[in-house]
Amino acid sequence: MKQFVVTLEFPGGPPDQKVGAAQGVLLDELYDAGTLVLAGPFVDGRGGMAVLRCDSLEQVRDIYQDSPLIRSGQATFRVREWNVVRGSVQQ
Repeated sequence: MKQFVVTLEFPGGPPDQKVGAAQGVLLDELYDAGTLVLAGPFVDGRGGMAVLRCDSLEQVRDIYQDSPLIRSGQATFRVREWNVVRGSVQQ
């Protein structure tokens, strides 16, 4: 599996509670499936980050394109493949 970093930007500030809760459900599902390694918002409230293990960049894009945050228009995202050279993202 490859590792990917997803960065999120919240142009209008943190997402509303309903969208945030729905995103949390998705993240729980991804974590339980072993896809999500870690995720969370930045302290300044302007975005967040997630590390995922997937087979391809397209797979990660598909996951996030269909996420509550993106569908609601309250966030934009960027995905980059990450080459881990120190430490481990193994669970």
